[in-house]
Amino acid sequence: MRLYNFQKIAVLALSMVLWCSGCRPVSEQQNASMFSPLLAEKGLTEADVQQFLQRGTPEVFSGNELDFIGMPIGGICAGQVYLGGDGQLWYWDIFNIKTLDPGGSGDKFYKNPMRQDHKFEQGFALKTTYQGKTQLKALNRKGFEDISFRGEYPIGKVDYQDEAFPVTTYLEAFSPFIPTDSENSGLPLIVLEYRIKNIKKEPVEVTLGGWLQNTATYFKGQPNQGRHVNRLHATGEMLQLVCLAEGDKALEELPDYGNMTLSLLKPGNAKGAAGSEVKGDFGAEQFFGALDNRSESQTAIGNKLIGGLSEAFVLQPEEEKTVTFLLSWYFPNLHKPESGLPGLKNLDNLRFYYHKKFSSSQAVANYVAGNQALIRNTKNWNETWYNSSLPYWFLDRSFVNTSTLATTACYRFDDLTEDPDNEGRFYAWEGVYLGDGTCTHVFHYEQALGRLFPNLARQLRSQVDFGLSYQENGIISYRGELSHQGHHDGRGHAVDGQTGTILRAYREHTMSPDREFLETYWPKIKNSVKVLIAQDQEKTGATDGILEGAQYNTLDRIWFGKIPWISTMYNAALLAGAAMAEEAGDIAFAKQCKEIADKGYRNLPKELFNGEYFIQQLDSGHLEAPNTNQGCHIDQVLGQAWAWQAGLGRVLPEKETRQALQALFRYNFLPDVGPYLDSAFIKPQRFYALPGEGGTLICSFPQGGEKMAPGKINSEWEKLVVGYFSECMTGFTWQAASHMIAEGQLPEGFAVIKAIHDRYHPSRRNPYNEIEYGNHYTRAMASYGAFVAVSGFTYHGPEGRIGFTPKLHPEDFHSAFVSAQGWGSFSQKRTSKLQTNMLSLKYGQLFLKEWNVVLPQGNTAKSIKLRLNDQDIPVRFEQINDQHYTLTFESGTLQAGDHLEAEISYE
Repeated sequence: MRLYNFQKIAVLALSMVLWCSGCRPVSEQQNASMFSPLLAEKGLTEADVQQFLQRGTPEVFSGNELDFIGMPIGGICAGQVYLGGDGQLWYWDIFNIKTLDPGGSGDKFYKNPMRQDHKFEQGFALKTTYQGKTQLKALNRKGFEDISFRGEYPIGKVDYQDEAFPVTTYLEAFSPFIPTDSENSGLPLIVLEYRIKNIKKEPVEVTLGGWLQNTATYFKGQPNQGRHVNRLHATGEMLQLVCLAEGDKALEELPDYGNMTLSLLKPGNAKGAAGSEVKGDFGAEQFFGALDNRSESQTAIGNKLIGGLSEAFVLQPEEEKTVTFLLSWYFPNLHKPESGLPGLKNLDNLRFYYHKKFSSSQAVANYVAGNQALIRNTKNWNETWYNSSLPYWFLDRSFVNTSTLATTACYRFDDLTEDPDNEGRFYAWEGVYLGDGTCTHVFHYEQALGRLFPNLARQLRSQVDFGLSYQENGIISYRGELSHQGHHDGRGHAVDGQTGTILRAYREHTMSPDREFLETYWPKIKNSVKVLIAQDQEKTGATDGILEGAQYNTLDRIWFGKIPWISTMYNAALLAGAAMAEEAGDIAFAKQCKEIADKGYRNLPKELFNGEYFIQQLDSGHLEAPNTNQGCHIDQVLGQAWAWQAGLGRVLPEKETRQALQALFRYNFLPDVGPYLDSAFIKPQRFYALPGEGGTLICSFPQGGEKMAPGKINSEWEKLVVGYFSECMTGFTWQAASHMIAEGQLPEGFAVIKAIHDRYHPSRRNPYNEIEYGNHYTRAMASYGAFVAVSGFTYHGPEGRIGFTPKLHPEDFHSAFVSAQGWGSFSQKRTSKLQTNMLSLKYGQLFLKEWNVVLPQGNTAKSIKLRLNDQDIPVRFEQINDQHYTLTFESGTLQAGDHLEAEISYE
């Protein structure tokens, strides 16, 4: 057992509070006992609760449910392509041309979801010959009526059936996606694996083909500038159609200058056609009947030049064959004005990050063809994520928003000047083309990037938050180099963003393999904490754990007074500061932070809890400012929610916190928002839940105060901002639901999430596009936090410490986990006298020397055995708190394929 000094013990105890306090796991047999009058108030029954807490079956969509489906299917930060419900690729936003109207105030595509549109020709089709009869079918809804879609981001799975057709076809489409490997998860390429099976009793001749229009400078080039050129390229491993543009040097300055490549892996009886100029629409019949067999073709820019590849084979009865295409692109010129990017640092020298690694789309395809472990590891992650005891619908919905990374909400740059503060930089809009600057007060809600690609999250902290956004006085500007534009308090500062960035810094440290990040950035992190402490001292010269003064925040106005959600964030940031200070050896500062947080722990309930929930205490000198006063605000205990995510323990007492969350469920969660919207004093200007749909309000006013809440409205913008109170934005809802789960209020948290899931059912709108001020709103990546909460995952990479406290079905629990350098599965099984916990590493590596486990209530451990790959290893165990134990063993690093098993007998 390791020895700790006094301060180390304090920090360890602090982190263990998260793991132990207020998070009683709930067994399957207890689901019914969780039913409460509060749930009944919302029209929920015990059967409803049982249904959405059970494993269930995978959701599969068909018919009209396919209309709106658009799963982002390309690599992260490499542009945007949707996979439609019928397997058709659409919404190609890869050409650095902002053609999409982002939606005015932000809700356009919530009320009017996009349907498939096709700005150029591309597709796949089948030709079969059976008993002398030849049939052609496009692999989309024009060709097949019986299509079903199963979305398991990052893999979309499409099944094509037709009783009159002699084969079935099953598509798996994805881009390489491997948690902890941002480099190989950011490729401008789609893998399309078609598995074709003969369902007849005689052989079937099959040809599977794909076609692609040359789009290089197609949209912005002029006929007199040059020509589209298609070329075939063949090797033993691939047949490729390369589509590019040649001509004037000026072509290279166009936003859509570049190339695309369609590749067929391991071709057997394959054919390629460089194609020819095509007039009008193009489809399966034209592909199989009209294309010539030339190896090179060209036409003037602006004309349709379409080429393709095909593979022919014979299938015996019941035989199946998999044919794999790669579709890659290379359009790096995102620095052009047409891309819509704002005035970023070194903008003229910025390109897509894939430009740094590759010279063409053909090179991208060659890389993936030569590294097919990328495909295997993507499928391995998909299997690991869904090999779980958690409900299928929950696994779908909590991971859906990770796909935002593969949209044009998110970018990664190659800086041609190789500026180390800008090279490889991650950048995000709030939503696609709306809201500049990887905004701190929005982006701190996200948990997906920080957990799945921790190296990229650290880079965002280092290059932006503690790089170009950092001011010498410790302020973190809230929109990078664009922070002094727009609405703020004059300092480019958002106080909630400041607190959230400190918390993210701690998360990024714990998701690191070593202490390098903390050692490098601790001085800046410390100064950023001191900014908050100084604001706490402004009014009285002393700290009390509650901020006052000007507090610009994510609700886009400057607020004043004692605001519970901002001050709980402040106190959570203090605990993060204390933990980092302790590890950095800054004992005095750790003590100062902890002492102030202790004051906040006492003072926040005393001053701002009304017996039911936390309310805002107004500043009498600033009644013109917007406020929630007596209102029940969705973020009122946000700091405690963040503390659970980061492993920081209690910011607020358990009793008042749980009461506040119950109040949120009672007053803010509406199974049907329609009646509220009809009667609300504060009318929303945007709609993210419509009558007949369930949602969770940003702020309700059960004790009045709504007439005071707007403050003084001086513009249409401020009218819009006040309307936020009556909106149902998913990013805020996700954090509240995650918090309910973390506090053991499982049915409430799941009910709130299920309402989001139902609003985004494909019969209503695109399930992969949670909207809040634009498409694919980045705050919604808070959804991954719900998964962290339900698995009770805690982790500290440099310390080699991991733990789980499953909240749902702990007697037979199984879920994925992601660490600093690898990922795998955790399982827990219980009998009346024995608990078995298993860590199985599927990818990468995992440094460990401590494992935190929890036993059933009322039981005491008798003995513990620990095995690594079925070999016993020495272990010590110590009861920490109640049913919680720490297993300590000689430090070591698990490699992919290793499994660590703990067998605990108890009485």
